[in-house]
Amino acid sequence: MRSASRLFFILSFLMLLASTAFAQVPLPPSKGSSQSQKAQSQRQVDEQLARSFYNNKEYQKAADLYFQLYNNYNNYHYFSQYIECLLFLENYDDAEKTLKSFIKKDNTTNKWKSQISLAFIYIKNNETEKADKYLKKLISELPEDKNVFIQVANTLRMRDLDEYAIILYDRGSGISSMNYKFYMEKAIAYNSMMNFEKSIENYLLQLEVDSDDYEVIKSRFSFMMRYDIDGSVVDMMRMVFLRKTQDNPENVMFAELLVWFSLQMKDYEIALNQEIALDRRFDDREFDIIYLAKISRDNEQYDIAIKAYEYLVKKSNEGAYYSDAVVGLTEVQYVKSLNEMRDIEFYSAFEKRIESECNELAISDRTIPIIIIRSEILTFKLDEADRAVDLLSAVLEYNLSRYNKAKVKMTLADVYLYKGEMWEATLLYSQVDKSMKEEPIGHEARFKNAQLRYYMGEFDWSLAVLKILKSATSKLIANDAMSLSLLITDNLEFDTIALQRLAKADYYIYQKRYELANQMLDSVNVYNPNEVSMPYLLSRKAYIAMENKDYELADSLYKRVYQGYADSYIADKALLEDAILLERYLNKKEEAMDCYAKLIDEYTASVYVAQARNAYRRIRNEE
Repeated sequence: MRSASRLFFILSFLMLLASTAFAQVPLPPSKGSSQSQKAQSQRQVDEQLARSFYNNKEYQKAADLYFQLYNNYNNYHYFSQYIECLLFLENYDDAEKTLKSFIKKDNTTNKWKSQISLAFIYIKNNETEKADKYLKKLISELPEDKNVFIQVANTLRMRDLDEYAIILYDRGSGISSMNYKFYMEKAIAYNSMMNFEKSIENYLLQLEVDSDDYEVIKSRFSFMMRYDIDGSVVDMMRMVFLRKTQDNPENVMFAELLVWFSLQMKDYEIALNQEIALDRRFDDREFDIIYLAKISRDNEQYDIAIKAYEYLVKKSNEGAYYSDAVVGLTEVQYVKSLNEMRDIEFYSAFEKRIESECNELAISDRTIPIIIIRSEILTFKLDEADRAVDLLSAVLEYNLSRYNKAKVKMTLADVYLYKGEMWEATLLYSQVDKSMKEEPIGHEARFKNAQLRYYMGEFDWSLAVLKILKSATSKLIANDAMSLSLLITDNLEFDTIALQRLAKADYYIYQKRYELANQMLDSVNVYNPNEVSMPYLLSRKAYIAMENKDYELADSLYKRVYQGYADSYIADKALLEDAILLERYLNKKEEAMDCYAKLIDEYTASVYVAQARNAYRRIRNEE
């Protein structure tokens, strides 16, 4: 019994091995299957060859192959490519006959595509009236189906027949059962036709229908602005946006779009007016108004920035941005006053106002900017440096951020330097340099320390620091370091005594002791006149003339620098300073533009080129 069981097991195992082996042997393909694969393979080869001929512009060879493929497989793509080849070959007769034959027997959506191709051939044959009637008849007979309208319109647009796509969209927008206005499609088609006014209007109509398209439409407008060569599209946008906003005061999207557009165009006043109008309606635009104020200030649009801050200050002293607005307003008014050369009475009242603001808002990181302004006014405008020292020393006792503590120390060092207490100043500059070593304020402290050593006549010490600073992250610090380094190096090689007198004059200028500074500069002119020191000497005398409000003298001195010493390292700065003087104080805007243009054209590597270009554009736009 046991042997019979064993025999059964062995036989079963052998049968399992046999069945597994049989399963692993592939069956030979049937004759029909082989022919099908061969045909499919041949079709792929022919299709690739036809495409290759077409891409290589061998249109006759491509046409023959596509025609053969269409006859074999009845695929519309092959037929369409065959027609395209005939068009490239300008074989319009064969193309027309083939299309007409196809149109008669086809009732799919391919019929409409072929009808449009036929109309396109009529146009190519200069049969425009025939094409016009044919296309209008096609459009009028289309079934009232949105998908059909979109498909046919896309085919029309592929043939650059945008005007007929517009006719189709207009018909569709009037069909109530579709409930679709085709505004977005019309906007795109009008844009292709370079009818920008209609395009803009349709984008705005779409925005009325669906506010969710706001970002998409905004990006389309950005694209249109980017490729606006002569400014005509931008002018059109401005006109349409303003009109839409005025006609639809309840539509927030239009107001926001106008704000966005105005910011792109740097029309900050229009943007601010819209933001204020929105804030009065919704009471939620304070952050945007603060943002606008900062942008306006950065672009020297001080009056607009002041208007923005004043709106928030007057609105409520309990608002979330009230203290930011108070600080921002004071900062902008101070910067503006420096450009306007205000008198001592103005700064005396201004200092008292800041004291009141600090009492209201308390001393904190937020109010440090206006505390620094107050100390600068006390020192450099009112000659009350001791009060500034007391103020800043007291502020350092407060719990401030590391950055703001450094800012206060820097300002205190500036005040000590003004007072003539050199070692106190250099100690504070060094502390800031050490604590903020890799940050811009640290670089600034290091530069001021090098400048202080220059004032003291320690030129080698100053040069060692300036050499490192020439690669500073801040472009302006690096440029200032380069300029001072060149002044010291050039004069050290040529005339050390002249350099010592220039350094003494610079320190007198820093202390606002202009009479002594002029005497020191005159001594260089009398005893040490040379090609190296003269351009710098003239630029410093021009600065003193500006401070004394003798603008005609300053203008003549700046001109002597960039006209007589055009290769000097300070010629570009003299050009910029003279341009600003001509624009702001002598109201000679044409001459100012000439100076800006000269700086842009002749001093392409100058750090002041961007500033000059912006100023040039601003004056040109104002005119």
